[in-house]
Amino acid sequence: MSQFTGNAGFTVSAGNLAQTFQIGARENGLDLDRFVFGTVGTDFTVSNLDAGTLPVSNLNTNLFVGPDGIAFHRFSALGSGLNLDGANPAAGLALVNGVLCGTTLNGGAHGAGTAFFMSADGTNFDAFRSFAGAPDAGNPQASLAVSGSDFFCATLAGGNNGVGSVFWGTTNGGISLIRSFAAVSADNATNSGGASPNALLMVSGNTLYGTTTAGGAAGNGTVFLLSTNGSTFAVLHDFSALDSNTGTNTDGALPCGGLVLSGSTLYGTASVGGPGGAGVVFSLNTSGGFTRLHSFTPLDSLTGTNADGAFPSSGLVLSNGVLYGTAMAGGAGGKGVIFSVGTDGLGFAVLHHFSATDPLAGTNPDGASPCAPLVLSGGYLFGTASAGGASANGTVFSVSTNGAQFQVIHGFTAVDSFTGTNADGAFPVAPVLRLGNSLYGAAFGGGPGAAGTVFSLPIPAPPAVITNVINNLNGGVILNFIGGPDSTNVVQATASLTPPVAWQNVSTNVADANGTWQFVDSNNAFAARFYRSYESRH
Repeated sequence: MSQFTGNAGFTVSAGNLAQTFQIGARENGLDLDRFVFGTVGTDFTVSNLDAGTLPVSNLNTNLFVGPDGIAFHRFSALGSGLNLDGANPAAGLALVNGVLCGTTLNGGAHGAGTAFFMSADGTNFDAFRSFAGAPDAGNPQASLAVSGSDFFCATLAGGNNGVGSVFWGTTNGGISLIRSFAAVSADNATNSGGASPNALLMVSGNTLYGTTTAGGAAGNGTVFLLSTNGSTFAVLHDFSALDSNTGTNTDGALPCGGLVLSGSTLYGTASVGGPGGAGVVFSLNTSGGFTRLHSFTPLDSLTGTNADGAFPSSGLVLSNGVLYGTAMAGGAGGKGVIFSVGTDGLGFAVLHHFSATDPLAGTNPDGASPCAPLVLSGGYLFGTASAGGASANGTVFSVSTNGAQFQVIHGFTAVDSFTGTNADGAFPVAPVLRLGNSLYGAAFGGGPGAAGTVFSLPIPAPPAVITNVINNLNGGVILNFIGGPDSTNVVQATASLTPPVAWQNVSTNVADANGTWQFVDSNNAFAARFYRSYESRH
């Protein structure tokens, strides 16, 4: 077309439908065979051109309108990898200008994911941007980093070289690339700067801090800084090469999680490598200076278990000098752990070992393979396990910062073995967001379209635990409990745990502001007695 270059395409805007244009000669001198008009992103096949028909549209409207149970949005089914609203949300939600914003890894008009927003009640969903991939951003796997009314996000693919980008955006649909990562070598997968960023960026003033899972000087990822206008970029750390036999090194490799910043120190995880080959927790000064805080120990070659977990693929949360995180494998059950460690590397502790799963069904009581960052609120950590649970499709859980009071808030239901569908979603690989008394999150799969869901869950009262038992001289006992602050709690007792268990109410107590209370049982007629407590909301 004589007046256009590149893709020789043009746009006819609304209100200006009368256009005059010229068609130049084809480069090989042959006549044009067909000439068509189509909407943006439409691909005509030869059969479409011959028959004078439009392509089959995959841009279906969302077939699952409105909240349904915990599912506040159910992403629609894919057709040839495309749909209107996106598919497979792998990132958590963020609150931007009063609305919930998120991304999908796949789907959309071009199959490279979407950015969307919705109201906190599940209404007004809008996929305001469909990513096209290189040279556009593509396949965002990271959560949005919010700065005022703007947000920043790293994408796994896309950018000028197809190996990832960082973009700035607003909810009005305006998105601009501020960084395209350099192409990686076909010979050794290295580059300058890293590639394939997939984790939440850390925003501090006019600077972004992030990680890449690939590229860099050894092909094992980097930690970088980037100014919010894209003008300044620097690599703070290149993760070193792994021993080809042991998979070990000194500093870890392939960082999949985001960073937290305290003062001038960044904290993060590398999913593999380190002296044990199972990943590390590290700190890094913003001006340089890398320190390994904890190296996860090797897994037993037969059981896949160890004492401290393995392969931390999520970022950390920091509170009062303590870092909290998850490792997706290892631990006593071989299915991951929740851990804490001091910012000085001391005091490492496992707060919860996820239990072993049934070897055939993949089920267990508490979930398995946690791969998302935790959220800390009110002395409790909230998170997701991507697998396991009663239906093997993952769980949402909470646990206190001392490792007590672990509870499953929701177990995702079974999916149809043929269609991959269910009502509430499956395989949550993203963190949750706490707003008020609710948790908001995303499930990667499941839902009526088998393309994932956005969900909302009420936060239940934490389960009460017995912290101390003191035997009285008269044969009675003193029990100390901890539960919800200022909560009303019913204490129950039974003489036997053999089914059917006959629990009897023995006391009603009101907890103090710290959630503690005491019950004295002077009944000494039993050789043994078992106790439990629950919060009464009536």
